Amino acid sequence: MQKVDIAIAGSGIACTATLIEVFRKLINDGGPKVSITVFEKSHEFWYGIPYGSRSSVNALTITSVYDFFTAEKERDQFFTWFKENKAALLDHYSANGGLTAKQWLERNGKALDNEDFKKVYLPRYWCGRYTQYKFDSLLATVEEKGLVQLNLIKAEVIDVTPKDGSFEVSYELPDNTVSALTAAKVLIATGSAPVKDVVLPEGDGALTLINNLYEPRVDENIKNITDALKSAKSADDRNVLMIGSNASSIEFMYLLAGLPEVTGMINKLVVVSRSGLFPYHIIDKTLDSYPTPNLDKLKAAGNYDIKALIAAAMDDLKIAVKDGVIIPYIDRLIGYTIELLQPMDEEAKKQFLGIYGMQLSNRFRRSGGDYKGGETFLLEIQKLTMLKGGFDSIDADGTLHYTDTDTQQHETYADKFKIAINCTGANDLDQSSSRVIYNLVHNGIAKVNLSGKGFYVNEKFEAAPNLYVMGPLLGGNKNERIHFWHLENASRIMYLAPYLAEELAPSVS
Repeated sequence: MQKVDIAIAGSGIACTATLIEVFRKLINDGGPKVSITVFEKSHEFWYGIPYGSRSSVNALTITSVYDFFTAEKERDQFFTWFKENKAALLDHYSANGGLTAKQWLERNGKALDNEDFKKVYLPRYWCGRYTQYKFDSLLATVEEKGLVQLNLIKAEVIDVTPKDGSFEVSYELPDNTVSALTAAKVLIATGSAPVKDVVLPEGDGALTLINNLYEPRVDENIKNITDALKSAKSADDRNVLMIGSNASSIEFMYLLAGLPEVTGMINKLVVVSRSGLFPYHIIDKTLDSYPTPNLDKLKAAGNYDIKALIAAAMDDLKIAVKDGVIIPYIDRLIGYTIELLQPMDEEAKKQFLGIYGMQLSNRFRRSGGDYKGGETFLLEIQKLTMLKGGFDSIDADGTLHYTDTDTQQHETYADKFKIAINCTGANDLDQSSSRVIYNLVHNGIAKVNLSGKGFYVNEKFEAAPNLYVMGPLLGGNKNERIHFWHLENASRIMYLAPYLAEELAPSVS
């Protein structure tokens, strides 16, 4: 059986950011050649879903460029690269982005010309191309110096089993044959855990169900939606359901807003969400003060527990976001909450990062002006409706069953749907449809942390000795190195990557 030094499951940003730092370290430190095998189940290496062809060219960064590249050195390097490649990037985007690209350039072209990037949410694939540029340059150097042997396998890793001090990595090839290799170290970098599929009950019906907007590609799914709308018997039957109001749903609405040939056919676009809220818009201003009366009262009273702290923070968040999200206000509120957390014991701090931090984040979900504009447009043309309720099920004929958030009554929606799109979040790891995640959990090799969405790891990124995790599956951990409640965030991954590189390629003494 082939043996390698490092095997990596997944080739998206968690993988590329890590390998960039591994390559830099090897160039600086030298040492014996390191054999690395990277597995990718899709057709495209190095980009992952967000930065590659499975997303639309019109998909934007969730944060502005300044928040995407938080390290000043990295940001400056990106700006230098962007200016050198600006003409080619803009030409490609204009040629492939259609009306959405035209409107984006009208809104943001002046800022780009003036190099005023602080409020610009860039086409996400540009960031992918920049990362690829860095990766390719460093890979060429380490290969030329004989420091790395890199092997790529288009396959899905389905199991990782400890064996004789190493790991046996089993993988399924596109022809469904299964093979394996042995690795001294394994990195799980598969991105977010898969969403829980919506399953249709048996029965007659013509519902088009899309469980993953990005598989195989957004553009292909938009074509499927268009075809389904065209096949509807009447205009009143052209109803679309979006299950969930997370980042993928707001992105999809933005993409729809630039497709009048599709939105013109939609009778009603309904979003069913427990919160009944779309992400808030970001307000670009500062205030003289940022009131936190409930946290102030809690601090003055003292002797509080974690539940009382979170309740006070939630109450102050209602005040903070009543007109939209002011970033300095949110920073102040979260910082104050963490300050009041410090006197508590270690268990409370783990609960904060594993459970409550994400609950707080969900209360101030926000989107930039471009994405918010898509939602606003769909509201203005009276296509978009928010249904405040928890999704229960949908029948094959498009009948929606849900639980009203306010009354907790089970309800059936009056209109039937032609199309349903699953935009819910990641499933818990112990129920994951990812075979490698499921097997790691149920074979007792890795443990799920308090969030349910991530693996417990130590400060060396290890879920087990020499079994490492990077990316969203790190969310919910608290140790000396990792203390984030979520890592659906490229800047955090880039921040952690040098530390993981130290573990994967330790210095040669």
